[in-house]
Amino acid sequence: MQHVLGLDHVVILVRNLDDADARMEGLGFRPTPRGVHSAHMGTANATVVLQNGTYIETLTVLQATPANEDIRSVLAEREGLFGLVLKTDDAHGAAEAFEAAGIATGGALAFVRPVALPNGTEDACFTIARTRGDATPGAWLFVCQHHTPDIVWREDYLAQPNGAAGIAEAIGIADDLMAIEDAYGVIFGERCRRTADRVTIAAGDASITFLAPSAFVERFGAVGGPVSSPRPRLAALRIRVHDLDKARATLERNHVPCSEGSGRSVLVAPDQVCGTLLELAP
Repeated sequence: MQHVLGLDHVVILVRNLDDADARMEGLGFRPTPRGVHSAHMGTANATVVLQNGTYIETLTVLQATPANEDIRSVLAEREGLFGLVLKTDDAHGAAEAFEAAGIATGGALAFVRPVALPNGTEDACFTIARTRGDATPGAWLFVCQHHTPDIVWREDYLAQPNGAAGIAEAIGIADDLMAIEDAYGVIFGERCRRTADRVTIAAGDASITFLAPSAFVERFGAVGGPVSSPRPRLAALRIRVHDLDKARATLERNHVPCSEGSGRSVLVAPDQVCGTLLELAP
């Protein structure tokens, strides 16, 4: 699908944005001011914008609407990483491709989010195209065309206190890796590859990885919590940092428990990160 490009951002679903902001700040991130989406979306968010053109979005529901039914169903069970958002140069073209593959939820959808800037409020404008939930097991996936990228990746919020530079990997857990390969292969084609214990999807400068439960435990140990689940799910996020010692010192200064990961990384348990295991690595 030629209009499905690299990873744009990930979505962490939260029940309370004030609590999420406080947790993100404790981790050494600097969330942008609150944004409220168009009324038909019924959602609000904050973002952590990163220098490599990716960002982390914490998202909550303000008002039940048909557009946020999937979000509400997940939040009824848990908070945590749920959305994979890919860049696109043509959301309408991506929507047509999803429709042709039989995985679309409808056509492209436009919406805005007012952003408070030093010189006044401006609208960040987007067009997205979504896939059906059952077409991407374990994740909510859509493409996003940014019409005002300078408003989203605002210069005054790019520098993160923990030295975060960009999203490197979104990681999920799945028992049936063949089903993951079959589903995501429809969208990513040869960029989606399966080996014995994982499915890896190339998404620009980042990757999306679904691990078998045993491989998840081997990589993260007990930090990730229980790995058994009746359905595949996204579970962890690896963030590239400029200086790991600086990132570790930021966590220690903010009294956030952390541990050493395999290789050279720092791990923060899901109960500190809105239900998402966080790995910080150079």
